[in-house]
Amino acid sequence: MKSITFFTHNIYAMGGTVKSISQLANVLAQKGHDVKIISVFKASNKPYFDLHPSIELEALTNYQLHPSNVIDIFYNRLRKLTPFNKPCILSQHEPGLYQFSSYIETKMIRRIRSINTDVLIGTRASFNIMIAQYGPSNIEKIGMEHMNFDAHPTAYQDQIIKAYGQLDKITTLTSNDKKRYESVITTPTYVVPNVLNEARQSLNKRNLIIAAGRLEYEKGFDLLIESINLIKNIMREEQYKVEIYGDGQERGHLQQQINQFNISDIVSLNSITKSLASKLAESKYTVMPSRNEGFGMVILEAMNQGSVVVSFDGIVGPTSIINDAENGFLVTHGDIRKLSNKLAHLLSTKNSNSAIIENGFNTVKAYEPYAVYTQFISMLND
Repeated sequence: MKSITFFTHNIYAMGGTVKSISQLANVLAQKGHDVKIISVFKASNKPYFDLHPSIELEALTNYQLHPSNVIDIFYNRLRKLTPFNKPCILSQHEPGLYQFSSYIETKMIRRIRSINTDVLIGTRASFNIMIAQYGPSNIEKIGMEHMNFDAHPTAYQDQIIKAYGQLDKITTLTSNDKKRYESVITTPTYVVPNVLNEARQSLNKRNLIIAAGRLEYEKGFDLLIESINLIKNIMREEQYKVEIYGDGQERGHLQQQINQFNISDIVSLNSITKSLASKLAESKYTVMPSRNEGFGMVILEAMNQGSVVVSFDGIVGPTSIINDAENGFLVTHGDIRKLSNKLAHLLSTKNSNSAIIENGFNTVKAYEPYAVYTQFISMLND
């Protein structure tokens, strides 16, 4: 069996990509592969998601308060206080560029050059570019796309096209994104969706709408709040609540929105939770209001718990999973009025949505561990 190294941003933090990598690594380890996860950053004692005991973990930069980490902490502070420690090789289009420094960049390149497993997998575009450039020639280099090609700025797309020609393979989360990559790059491209590996819970449903994800602009929680404001009277009449789970830079703005609309009795912001499955199992509806979404793991998690999903069309993730009015609902991309009208109709209609829920259960079967493992191994052995 091939040994595999995942090169990740921060396996110790909450995130959809972190969850999908953790679950895929667990499946591979359970099947007998030697699996290693290299995390550029570390700021806690253990990974956010549980990992198989055989998986080897390595962190390049440790920000935990300990004497052995003093150099990492020093350079982190230096990067924040001065402009003289910026990364020079890492793509300047990396969304989290402010987290990196030339010190960290040097560590990344040295480690990529010294990888000695059969396969090296990058897990974000800037890492894939570095792996293409510095990965050893005697190992298989795979670039994983956890967003979608068109979600990247045009200048970033140009970098990706140029660099990914040096990769051995590319994986995408959806068939639509696979076709998009194949239209611009000749590197063999495969679909490897995220793994869903959570037990289904039987809990009593409440008049509850759930939304979850990073509180960032692209996730569109401001659009959800605006749509709820349009139907706040119906929400109160039907005794529904909205609970949003996540952390991020938009928290202050979103809370300000809630206060401005005077709907704090309806909408609440909550920190990230490891009990999201239980929250989804209790909810009747889940809304994914993203402006852009490469996949949408929360969609699958909601379907698995019998929560009916409402999202926007015209973006890769939701449209690759949801068939409108069959296993969920899609409304016009970014149209707040359409979203509020759909929610108002669903809340006011006294039906069980049993067919939608059952079709959702059937949908998630394609993302169960064995199904995704089969696709991954097919890609690996091709």
